[in-house]
Parts: sequence; structure tokens; C-alpha cells
Amino acid sequence: MPATGNLYADLSGYYDQFCAEVDYAGQCDFALRAFECFASSGGRDSLGRDSFGREYLDLACGTGQHLLHMQGLGFVPSGLDNSAQMLEQAAARCPGAQLLLCDLAAFEQVAAFDLITCFLYSIHYSYPTTALAQTLSCAWQALKPGGVFIFNAVDARGIRNDNGIMTRVADGAGVLSFQSGWYYRGEGDVLDLRLSITRESAADTRHWRDHHTMTAVTLPTLEKMLEEAGFDVTLLEHDYSVMSPWGGQNFNAIVVAVRPL
Repeated sequence: MPATGNLYADLSGYYDQFCAEVDYAGQCDFALRAFECFASSGGRDSLGRDSFGREYLDLACGTGQHLLHMQGLGFVPSGLDNSAQMLEQAAARCPGAQLLLCDLAAFEQVAAFDLITCFLYSIHYSYPTTALAQTLSCAWQALKPGGVFIFNAVDARGIRNDNGIMTRVADGAGVLSFQSGWYYRGEGDVLDLRLSITRESAADTRHWRDHHTMTAVTLPTLEKMLEEAGFDVTLLEHDYSVMSPWGGQNFNAIVVAVRPL
């Protein structure tokens, strides 16, 4: 029988292996370049005083990969996740980070951060649309004036209902197969994320299944929601090696949202 539950919690110790091909360093380098292009918070606190470093928050920080890289780039790292198991991994990887166990739509910091990120399409975990709007509002409130919120998103019109991504990882005891894929019905705001893991060893074979409901939204609608939250918005092509305006020819984008001074 397949086991059901929160795979991110049950198998958090394997998460980095499943994400071994993710270019965390490239994403962080991009975040730094975008910050330097768009930010005007100047590393100051909410009263305009010079601070000891640029304050950084990673939403849905997982095991802390982005936190460690951004710390190396001169930021003071903080991370938020709704999985205590993930935060345990993040604390071990980046002991200097401040960590918060919290849902995306529920953090309450005020003018605390120069930069907030939410990579790996994790912004879509804010479900339903009302929760997504609340997350955007929380991010606006948590940024210092002139601060920047950077995340990636997918347009609902471009979601393909296929088998998604398959990763196979060999460890000392066997082979782990991780599969994740989105399913969108073509209307409404329900985006299903379906996850499965199989662990094969000489002793036995185990299966895990999980499902998360995410928010489907079009990029124009997302842009409007950000503007209603108070942001100045720029959409960029989904390519972390360059920084160019989104041309509207594909369904993925990097969003740069600035809290005005």
C-alpha cells in the first residue's frame, strides 16, 4: 500500500537529493543582480538608519539552500517555511539564519527586509487566490520602502498536464524515484501538484503519494494583484543567466516587485 501524508516532512532528509539539479547559486546570483538594479532601500532600517547588512527573507525556504548562498553574497538571512522538518534542515545548513515556522499568508513583519524571494514556483502554494493576495500584502508590508520581492511564476494558460519531472537518486540502501507534476482543469484557480516517491531496496519497495492544492493564476492577473498590493511590477524572462523583459511569448516569468519609497 502506498503511504500518504506530507512527503516534504516525511522525506525532508532526501529533499536536497531530489533537487540536486536545481541551480540555487545561479538563482541567488540573479537575485543579487536584480536587487542591485531595482532596490533603493540602501540596506537601511525602517527609520532610515544604516544597518549592519542587507536583510533577506526567503519564503518557503525549505532546507535553506538559498539562505546559505545569499549569506555568502552579503545578506543577513531569514527563512520561512510551514514544515518544521524542513526548517531543521535549514538550521543545520545555515546556523546564522533566523527561521520562522509559518504559512506564506501569515507572516507579520513590518519594514524589516531589503529583499524577499520565493523561488521554485512556491508562491503558488498560497491557495486560494485570497490567500495569494494576502501573501503579496504580507510581502509588501515586510519590505522596507525601496525593497524588492523576487519570485517566479507560471501562467495558468500554459500549464501542461503531463507526467512532470522524474528524478532518480541512488543512495547506500537503494534507489529513490521522485516524480512531481501539475494538473490544471483549464478553469478556476485550482492547480493540483501531485507527488510520488518510490524507494527500492534489496529488502523491499516502498511507495509514498501526496497531493497539494496550489493556486492557478494568469500572469496579467498576478501583475494586477501585485499592483493592488502597492508594488511597482516588472516581469522578466524566466532565465536566470540574463535579465531581459518578459516578451509574453512563453508562460513562465520572473517577477520583480518593488515597494516604492
